[in-house]
Amino acid sequence: MSAGAGGGMLPALALLLLLAAPVAARRHAPDLREDEPARRTTRPAECQFGKQAKELGSTWFADLGPPFGVMYCIKCECISVQKKRRVVAKVHCRNIKNECPEPSCDTPVLLPGRCCKTCPGDVDSPDIVQEDSPTVVITGGEEEELSMKHFGALLTGRSPLCIRRDDMTGVAVAPGVATARFTFRRRHLFWSVLLGPSIVTQPRSLAFLDRGGRMLLEHPLKRSPGIHATYEEKTDKLCGVWRRVPREYKRLLRDGSLYVALIWGDERNNSMDKALSGRINRYPALSTEMFTTLLEPEHPPASIGNGACDDYRTLGQEGGWWGGTAIVTGAAGAAPSLHLAIIYNGIFTLSARDQSVRVLLTLPERNQTIIDEIQKVPKPGYEMNILEVSTPVSAAELRSLSRGRLLLAVQEVGTVERRIVGPVRQKAACEVYHACLVAERAPASPAPEGLALIYIDKEGSLVYDIQVDNLGISDPKITLVEEQGKRHSQVEILDTRVGVLARPSARIFPPLYEDQLAVHIGADAGPPILRGRLLSRSLPDAAGLGPALLRRTDARTPTTLTPMAGLAWLSVDSLCGIQYEVVVTGATGAWSSWLETHSGSTRALGGAEGCVLEPAPAELAALQAGTAHLNVRAADNVTQLLRTRVPQISVPPSCLPTVPWTSDNELGAGYSPTHVEAPPPDNSLTNTASCYYAGRFYEDGAQWMSTESCQMCGCVHGVLRCDAVRCPRVTCATPTIQPPGQCCPICTNSTTAVWNESHGCHLAGQYHAPGSSWHPYLVPDGYDLCAVCTCDFATRQVRCPRVRCPPLRCAEKDAYRPDKKACCRVCPEEKIKKVEEETPKDQGAPRTAEEILAEGGCKFPDGPLPNGKEVHPSIHSHGEQRCVTCRCKDGEVTCVRKRCGRAACARRRRGDSCCACARHRRQRAPRPAPS
Repeated sequence: MSAGAGGGMLPALALLLLLAAPVAARRHAPDLREDEPARRTTRPAECQFGKQAKELGSTWFADLGPPFGVMYCIKCECISVQKKRRVVAKVHCRNIKNECPEPSCDTPVLLPGRCCKTCPGDVDSPDIVQEDSPTVVITGGEEEELSMKHFGALLTGRSPLCIRRDDMTGVAVAPGVATARFTFRRRHLFWSVLLGPSIVTQPRSLAFLDRGGRMLLEHPLKRSPGIHATYEEKTDKLCGVWRRVPREYKRLLRDGSLYVALIWGDERNNSMDKALSGRINRYPALSTEMFTTLLEPEHPPASIGNGACDDYRTLGQEGGWWGGTAIVTGAAGAAPSLHLAIIYNGIFTLSARDQSVRVLLTLPERNQTIIDEIQKVPKPGYEMNILEVSTPVSAAELRSLSRGRLLLAVQEVGTVERRIVGPVRQKAACEVYHACLVAERAPASPAPEGLALIYIDKEGSLVYDIQVDNLGISDPKITLVEEQGKRHSQVEILDTRVGVLARPSARIFPPLYEDQLAVHIGADAGPPILRGRLLSRSLPDAAGLGPALLRRTDARTPTTLTPMAGLAWLSVDSLCGIQYEVVVTGATGAWSSWLETHSGSTRALGGAEGCVLEPAPAELAALQAGTAHLNVRAADNVTQLLRTRVPQISVPPSCLPTVPWTSDNELGAGYSPTHVEAPPPDNSLTNTASCYYAGRFYEDGAQWMSTESCQMCGCVHGVLRCDAVRCPRVTCATPTIQPPGQCCPICTNSTTAVWNESHGCHLAGQYHAPGSSWHPYLVPDGYDLCAVCTCDFATRQVRCPRVRCPPLRCAEKDAYRPDKKACCRVCPEEKIKKVEEETPKDQGAPRTAEEILAEGGCKFPDGPLPNGKEVHPSIHSHGEQRCVTCRCKDGEVTCVRKRCGRAACARRRRGDSCCACARHRRQRAPRPAPS
């Protein structure tokens, strides 16, 4: 029995029935594909059983919950399954009762937590060892620094990997050069990609593959609203993270057998038109990288990149564009120096054996040469070559380096036709730097607090955002200070709290990258009032609006104790998990973090960093609306120390299947604002995010109905949103009426009923008359037209069933939704045949593959199959498989193995050799009595 990686735990009784009779379960399983959500392009590299993540290769016993508990005879494991060219994780459970060995004694016993009866000394029982998968909640500790590993990749046309589609056809190699950086932190692999100037179209996805070209994980490259999109736009980087990398894939990473690829194609059907790949390796000096260079051919090839990758495996032909990348480290101080680690290929001709490489680092605007060095390469490699160069530099040259004015070139000595060049730019890794700002001494109440966020853009400028509260100074002095032990030296002065420092000093980069740069805030003279050290943080996917400042609550600690400050990062990944990281400075004892939604539900978050694998829909809706709160409590889990409202987070549409999702928070084109008197939202820390409507204030996240104008309104981050009431269609046996205070007609069998709030239904703070129907209203998305709620006239109970979609009259792949808020998919209209199409064709003429597929045919290794055709597949090494029958129906191929009944199995010698018969255990003869 197998369960998909994305599904939850099966009900206890259903799992027992499936294990008892798998054939019957499969025979009567209903087709659950009606109105299913869109397929996610991200394939998980782990299994999900219940609310626990299981790593590839792990085994465990099924825990069915009350009243069954742990079933020690049902052993589950997370296995990798290859689906065409992709590898996915899948749960496989089996009953091990029949695998129990024969006990070696006459009186075996059944020990607690065991399935098989054993005797003393038995070690071969299948239920002895249980390998639980590692927990996915990661707590802070000193092991973090030990788990930091750095890797790099050079993506060119000389990659040894040939990427193929599901039908085994090769994908064309994309022209251009790219480079990637990888940081392995705890169990997550953070990645960043720099595209060369010649790549003008952004790829649709990034994929990880093994040596055989099998796709292990595919990550869509869609910019999520918030700091993630802003960072990518300001730095020209592609950023993301592969969360919870399995041990099996970590071995591939360590052995140099893991590849990364950029894929171009149509997002709607996940096609692969072209790809650019490279091997992930350990490069020199990656841990100390400060600047990066991407090297492209100075004279790009014009005749490469037109065919599939198979065309490039012919000896003597080029495999696509060549190029390189350089890892640059600059050291300031009394004797500034520069170190370059250059990874490159393709600058040598095919006949080159022992050649020399010339490295040129120049300042073109001053016609100045900083490095001109020649190194000999004994045996040039086709895929990758590495060389290192070090030289002393002046402070002015180091300053030009930090401002992106230097140009690096690599060429074969005496040959300039294949020269590769590129400017030196900022570090390739996607990193931001944050700090909790705490008071230097015990201040008067209320205590000041704040946070700082800094990153470097593509121009080498310093982008900063500093938030403070209760500072008590109108014009504070903000200073960046290098802290080395007790020695503090000022590096830069920031004029404003939010801004861009266009020409930062070169001295700022070494302490920033080494976590030795701090932010000091205070008056012009005297010690700082607030300070905090900037720490590096890899930017994940979908990081919302950035960190949120954890402010003190009314139950604050006394000011005589160590001042506290904190910040929180929250995001929702593509698999609907809530990723969180809470940083607290100044806490003297244990603390815990909690997530609260506007509905009043509270969830404890395990540790300072981790993931909530299966959040409730209300939690995701609250994060999307910006109405959730995060608070830090003391060791008693009751006393609140710090609290913040989580900024609005963009939740992937596939995570909210019951809520129509829109990509922005703007009103529809037909909406005309009325009664809008609220000012623009204030982004300061003291913003209450309330809305003003018709003479009163409403809290953030509140919703209400205006019966005068029949509009439903909501407050989203201090912005008022109103939509006209959408009335569902009602079908009544009796005439409908519209009572006072109601905007929609209702069904009732009484015309003298009392219409007040004590005789009706209440949902989300709204009163609904008995017999009324309405669509649920969700902030900030508006009406959910796929559900209709009714208030039963007799019982006063609310029911909100989903709209049942009619069966489709076309293939699943052809159905579509006419608009974003449509509940059901529809079939495309049949095209009117042209006159030439109505002309009968020669029935004897063979049909083309395009015609077969257009009529509902299927792609098949042996050629396209017509719709309804049944064939026996063929395997190259084994010939035709007569026991397997494949059938094409509406573009999908289904293959089944022939099964036989008990009677056929009894006469198997005379019957069909394809029968799959179950084996029955023989009854062992009783042992003879001892004499």
